Amino acid sequence: MSSSNPELYNRLGKKSAGANDAAKPEEPVKVDGFGQVIQLLQVADDEFRESLLKRLTARDPELARQLRAYLARL
Repeated sequence: MSSSNPELYNRLGKKSAGANDAAKPEEPVKVDGFGQVIQLLQVADDEFRESLLKRLTARDPELARQLRAYLARL
């Protein structure tokens, strides 16, 4: 794959036909960032969870506080 002519893939990992393809456009993918992070943290082991939250605290303390508070209620 060349950087000047990247291959395009849809969200299912299937190669797209290209920009000139008249195929029906895909529906947008809904992203619930907070919910997805909560799901990730729920299944993560304790060490990984704490590591991630510690790094997040350095970048966005309020978000880290909200995540910790939400996880404490579960």
